[in-house]
Amino acid sequence: MLEANVRKIHRTMGVYLVGFLALQVITGLFVAWGTLMDTPGARFWFAAAAWIHHEWNPVGSVFRIVLGVLTIGQGLGGLAIYLLMRARQNKP
Repeated sequence: MLEANVRKIHRTMGVYLVGFLALQVITGLFVAWGTLMDTPGARFWFAAAAWIHHEWNPVGSVFRIVLGVLTIGQGLGGLAIYLLMRARQNKP
């Protein structure tokens, strides 16, 4: 695969990864905030965020699997770009 194609895939995957990470961070903040505040009005939002963030359910499970796959893909894509750059620089 050409380096330009690897870079394009890496960039696109990074955009998706940022969205998934942002959702994970936001739900984590709601969980922490709900634990600290424990107000009756916030219980629904706390429960919804906890359901997505760390409970065992189909939505949260798929979310965490996609997040893990994207993270591993970013790492492997970065490694591929590095190796392609080194191969290009070492050509006679």
